[in-house]
Amino acid sequence: MADAASRGDAKEAQQRESWDQLKKRIKASVNRANIGNIKDIIVELFGANLVPVYAALIAVINTKLPLIGELMVTRLVLQFRRAFKRDDKGLCISSVMFLAHLSNQRVAHEVLAFQIVSLLLETPTDDSVEVVVAFTREVGAFLGSIVPRMLNYVFDAFQSILHEDRLTHIVITRDILVMHATLSTQKR
Repeated sequence: MADAASRGDAKEAQQRESWDQLKKRIKASVNRANIGNIKDIIVELFGANLVPVYAALIAVINTKLPLIGELMVTRLVLQFRRAFKRDDKGLCISSVMFLAHLSNQRVAHEVLAFQIVSLLLETPTDDSVEVVVAFTREVGAFLGSIVPRMLNYVFDAFQSILHEDRLTHIVITRDILVMHATLSTQKR
């Protein structure tokens, strides 16, 4: 039990450090801004990973105005569906990553996360597995703490894909298998 608490503390410290780095990056960009370089600064700011910040902001707003969170999730799901039908991997990944962060903030329900994973793993391709891997990296720990049986389904699907060698090149890396082992030991 103490080991789990220390891991939680380490995770919290890592998250705090990540937020501090993002804050410093944004402040440095804003302080350098002037009329001559404003376009470059804007591009630089959009290059920063602000999705967790937006998700946290939506979570705060969602506490007072739940329709805003519902609207955001609905629009992201529609965007994901359009991107999935068009085989637009970039838009799929960005939509799914935002949904993952909204799930971590408990704005989006975990069932939605598993529906997305099920859809993508229904007929696995290199791109769909890559999207699931990215999604699982962001939301896997949260889902493992909420519904571990469903997360085991995802890792079993990864194992099946690895063993059947259905893909032209393997996009499931050791990181995922290590993450699975880590999550499995945390459950015990």
